[in-house]
Amino acid sequence: MGVAVMGVGLCGFTPTSTGLSYREMIAKAAKMAYNDAGIGIDQIDGAVSVEEDLISGYSIADEYVPDQLGVVRKPVYTIPGDFLHGLASAVMQIRTGRFGIVVVECYSKASNILTKDELLRFAFDPIFNRFDVSPHFLAGIELQSFLAASDYDLEDVAEVVVKNRSNALSNPLAPYGGDYTIDGVLDARPVAAPLTDQMIARHADGSVVVVLGTDELAREYARKPVFIASTGWGSATSILERRDHSVSAGTQIAAEMAYEAAGVGTPAEEIDAFFVSDLYAHRELMHMEALQVNGDDAVVVNPAGGSLGGGDLFEETAEHASPKPSRSFAARRGLARWKPSGFSFRDGAVSRRIPAP
Repeated sequence: MGVAVMGVGLCGFTPTSTGLSYREMIAKAAKMAYNDAGIGIDQIDGAVSVEEDLISGYSIADEYVPDQLGVVRKPVYTIPGDFLHGLASAVMQIRTGRFGIVVVECYSKASNILTKDELLRFAFDPIFNRFDVSPHFLAGIELQSFLAASDYDLEDVAEVVVKNRSNALSNPLAPYGGDYTIDGVLDARPVAAPLTDQMIARHADGSVVVVLGTDELAREYARKPVFIASTGWGSATSILERRDHSVSAGTQIAAEMAYEAAGVGTPAEEIDAFFVSDLYAHRELMHMEALQVNGDDAVVVNPAGGSLGGGDLFEETAEHASPKPSRSFAARRGLARWKPSGFSFRDGAVSRRIPAP
């Protein structure tokens, strides 16, 4: 059974959003998504909520979702991970044949959180990995390991920052676009040497709601559906002492799975644009290595600015690669070779754009 993105609704993205509560942000994004998908709330069979109690600030955070989404007394499945995890989970639910239309919701209200670094520190093992240093220390270790094991240098990492924030200048949804220099990035405040604060994505507020449905329903209701060719899912070890910090093993596993399912043999030639995680600048390079396409100057990477330009949105971060907005933006800028049968890739998920008949 095929699955397609029927509609997308966005609210944001800004460093702060004092004019709207998180509930109002979700409701606004939901209305936009349903209008884009050409459906009403009665047609929705369930929802996937991508949020974490700790970040939301209260227990059972997803219990507030049904009202905003219009899915009262319908199943809501919670993913405390990332928007892409929620998207892949919704795809799997639809492919069971039990659901026709599933909504994926996530939001970030980062401006409400006073001690964001403490959330990151809390993720580490309390006995072995919580030190009296910046919680970004792991990114610093990872950066050094990656540089030692690859042909890249710090200037290449800084160039990722310059490129993505420059791309973000042309993206009306990205709050952190700007003109930067390689020297300016390298000379910025050190956080976990050689990592500087300019190599770390800044937080932002926003909400996104995506409507997924079967191919048949997408062709019937949606104006411009995006059909999902495949998804890939993979994880590496969570034990830091056993991890190879120079590679993104989880991305390698997910990429191989997605490529095989989509029938992609030569990614650099068959995929039009890559939207990869760049919460830390060096991770864009690591992910492109894992996707088997680094070193090709013709490859388009994060044309909308990525997280460095669009902001760190906690669980919502992968929204920067939502198929419909990303396709529209890339086509408008002429940054990607979008074709009716083209693919886009986002850390484990491949989407294919086919015009509805």
